[in-house]
Formats: sequence, C-alpha cells, structure tokens
Amino acid sequence: MGETGAPWSEGRVARRLAATSPALVPEGAADRHAAVTLVVRPGPRDLEVLFVRRAEVPGDPWSGHMALPGGHRDAADADILATARRETREEVGLDPPCRAYLGRLDDLRPATRRIPSILISPFVAWHDGETRVATNDEVQYHVWAPLGALRDPALRSEVRFADGGRERIFPSILFEGDTIWGLTHRVVMNFLDLVTEKAHR
Repeated sequence: MGETGAPWSEGRVARRLAATSPALVPEGAADRHAAVTLVVRPGPRDLEVLFVRRAEVPGDPWSGHMALPGGHRDAADADILATARRETREEVGLDPPCRAYLGRLDDLRPATRRIPSILISPFVAWHDGETRVATNDEVQYHVWAPLGALRDPALRSEVRFADGGRERIFPSILFEGDTIWGLTHRVVMNFLDLVTEKAHR
C-alpha cells in the first residue's frame, strides 16, 4: 500500500524517487557499463516487480539467476537510459516510453571478484499492463512478485559460495521456489527502502 494507506500509483512512486538523490558512479569507473530496469505494475493489493530467470549459458556469471531485465551498453545506445529501454524491449517485450521511466536507483558494482569489472545503473519503470510480457531466448521465464512478499521476513534467506578461496554469505529473498540475491537483491532492497512507509514518516 502507498501513502495514507492508498494503493501505490505511478505518481506516488515518481515522487518518492524524485525526493532522493541516487548515488551515481562516473562513467569509466569500470570496464563495462550495464543497465537494468525494475519494472513495477499495480497488482490487486500491492505493487508488483518483474523478475526474469536467466537462461543457462556457460561462462555467464549470471547464468540461471533471477534478475531484472537488462544488459550491457552498446556503442549505438545514446545513453545508459537508452540501454535500459533497449534491453527491456529485447528481453521481455516491453517498451515503456521515456515518461514511464520514473527515476534511477543507486549505481552498483559487484561485491565479489568472480564478476568482471562492471557498473550497473538501475532504473524504475511503470508498466500499465497494456502489453504482455514476451521473453526472448536469454530468459527462461518471468514472474511478478508483490512488494509484500519481497518485504516478508519469513522469505529472507542466505546464499553461500566460495569466492577467492573463502566462503561469502549474501542475503537473499525466496519467492515461489526462486532465490533473489546478489546485485538484483541490492537493487530490490534499495527500492524497498524508498517505498517503505515507515522510512518516510
């Protein structure tokens, strides 16, 4: 639910984003630059976020992971927002206009040495539901997860793996058999901080 207990609207999400100053990293700070789009839509009781499960690809550090639509910037992209729009269109068949992109979240870099040097710029886009999701061959399937589930402490867990000879522990969210963790988890938690009611009282 949104402000004063009312359902979230496109305008309310945009105002929350506009009231913050995302931490942006200068271009060139990493070898590669990529963008992801956190697509939100109004659900029956709460906002819902679009996730994709990436295809299994040998050598891809995000192979088989739950993720947000996105990918690397191409030389033909006018800017990093153009990258976000192109990747969202290619991977899930959605092409939100520029006005549907409501704002940015903090730029992020991987917290593990297993991932190549890359800068991730997350954007938030509003989906009005008029276009159905149609994934390409880079995606196994997609799910819409309500904010209530993403916030639920009962669905919080951990992911453990070896990184450079030592075990690392990363927080995660379990949703309908899928595990949301890593950079995607960090983007989601950033968004949840913005739209959590108690953080703005």
